[in-house]
Amino acid sequence: MKKSQKTLWGGRFSTNLTTETIAFTHSIEADTRLIGYDIWGSQAHAIMLARQRIISDTDLQEILRWLRKAEEDFQNGDFTLDPNKEDVHMNVESYLIENAGREFGGKLHTARSRNDQVLVDAHLYIRDEILNVQRGLSTLSEAFLQIAKAHTDTVMPGYTHTQHAQPISLGFWATAYVSMFLRDQKRLQSAYTLANMNPLGACALAGTTFPIDRDLTTKLLGFDAPHEHALDVISSRDFIAEVLFALSLVMANLSRISEEIVYWTSYEFGMVLLDDAYSFGSSIMPQKKNPDIAELTRGRTGRVYGALFD
Repeated sequence: MKKSQKTLWGGRFSTNLTTETIAFTHSIEADTRLIGYDIWGSQAHAIMLARQRIISDTDLQEILRWLRKAEEDFQNGDFTLDPNKEDVHMNVESYLIENAGREFGGKLHTARSRNDQVLVDAHLYIRDEILNVQRGLSTLSEAFLQIAKAHTDTVMPGYTHTQHAQPISLGFWATAYVSMFLRDQKRLQSAYTLANMNPLGACALAGTTFPIDRDLTTKLLGFDAPHEHALDVISSRDFIAEVLFALSLVMANLSRISEEIVYWTSYEFGMVLLDDAYSFGSSIMPQKKNPDIAELTRGRTGRVYGALFD
């Protein structure tokens, strides 16, 4: 068993972690996408510490300078996350201490726990991802509205049990999905509201005796309000489940569209002809024109369902 380098939190330990332990517990692959949020959270925390006179203005200037440099180096490929430092939080703090010195870098973690950092990174990341999905849904809704406007008088069969049921227009079919997407937007907005709460200040689980200003970090990070209960927020991941539930229903709607495309492009239905740019062929059957994108979309929705119940 090989021993890793000493950790930032290892003061009371007589030996270092083994490399096998580090390999089993590190989260570097996932954490790489969080580095910008971790730095942003640290910048807000440092500004608050200086405003509260917990650290000096000189401390703040040095901390902010090297946090900006960390993000710049990361973007340039000069700063990569080291698995021996466990996660994004320890990597950023180590970068700060190694470059600014412990005199400055060692003060950033005052009145803050890694539990704080885990949650603030998750809240900031999820908040942005919800907005990305909402933008995508808006674009998709607009595309379906364009179909509806162009085909208000295009008659087609409406189906139940894959059998002809009632005559409808293609526009009527398209606006059904717009209606579904609007409900998806509402669910995502509700999930955004839960995610847009500031966990900073909860510390390990019961706050801190330092005179911190949670309202200031809330403002700096663009949250709606500080989370009201430290023990609750530090142990909560339900805001993630809320997002996954909303996304699962988005996936269900995309799966439904995809299923209809697969059926309608078949020779038996013959209702839709896919553009060649979105179709695939066969290595042995020249007559084939396969709706792979729709099929793969249906298949990949299962990843979100799985994440919800993981």
